[in-house]
Amino acid sequence: MMDKAGKQYWNDSWMASEIPNAIDPQQPELNNYLNRRFHEYFFEVFSGMETRGKKLLEIGCARSAWLPYFGKEFGFVIHGLDYSDVGCQKAREVLANENLEGEVICADFFSPPDTMPEYYDVVVSFGVAEHLEDTTACIKAFSKFLKPNGIMITSIPNMVGLIGLIQKIFNRPVFDVHMALDKDALRRAHEVSGLEVLNCDYFLFTNFGVNNLTGLGHRSIGWFVKKLFLAVLTRFSMMVWSVEFRVGPFKPNKVVSPYINCVARKPSTRISSDQVG
Repeated sequence: MMDKAGKQYWNDSWMASEIPNAIDPQQPELNNYLNRRFHEYFFEVFSGMETRGKKLLEIGCARSAWLPYFGKEFGFVIHGLDYSDVGCQKAREVLANENLEGEVICADFFSPPDTMPEYYDVVVSFGVAEHLEDTTACIKAFSKFLKPNGIMITSIPNMVGLIGLIQKIFNRPVFDVHMALDKDALRRAHEVSGLEVLNCDYFLFTNFGVNNLTGLGHRSIGWFVKKLFLAVLTRFSMMVWSVEFRVGPFKPNKVVSPYINCVARKPSTRISSDQVG
C-alpha cells in the first residue's frame, strides 16, 4: 500500500527533529492549551473504561510524545509501531527520558509481527491515515490490531478546510503527501472497515501551528514572508485559545478546525445467547 510520503521522507524528517518531552496536560501555559484539550477529549473517550493494565498501541509512533502520556495518565501498557527506524529510535529515547517502560516495534503496519493482531484494547494514530492513498485499506489494517470490542481513535489534520488551503498555497509538496479527507470520508472508511463509529467530528476551533514549511529553502525572501505570515496566524490561534479559556470552547467546523477525530469500536465476534437460540 502506497504511503504518499514514503519511508525516506519520514527518516529525513525525524533525523532533523529533536527529542520531545512527553505530553503533560498539567502544564498551565497557553502554548500547552492544545494538549490540554486533547487530554480532555481522551478523558471523555476513556471515561467508561478501565484503562489501567490494558494494552494500547500507537500506530505511527515515531518520536512520539503521546505514547508516554497514555502510560502515565491512564496506566495503559504501551506499545508503538512505526516503519521508520530513525523514528522508532527516537520514540524509545522519549520513553527512556521519562523512565517509562514500553515496547516500540519497527515494522510496516500492513505486515506486522504475528503476535500483534487482535492483541490491543486501544489503537490510536495521529496523522497517519491521511498519508495512505486507500484510506479504507489503511483503517482495515489498523483494526486488525484490535481485540473484539476494542476502541480505535484516529486523528488526522483537516486538509479540506483553511488549514489545507494555506498548506497547499505555502508548501504544495507537503500538501501533496496528504489525502484531503473530510469527516464524512473518515467516518465511511471506518464503517466500511466493519467498525462501529461512536463519534467522528472536527476537533478544536483553530491551530495554525499545523501548517509548516518543511522542505522549503530557508534563504529566500518568499520563505521569510511565508514564515512571518504563519507566525502571525499561530499567534492568532493562541489569542483565540486565550479567549476560549475564559468563555469556553468555540464550536469546531469544517472551515477552520485543524483536526478531525474519529472514535470507533470493533464489534465483538462472540455469538450471543440470543443468536444461538
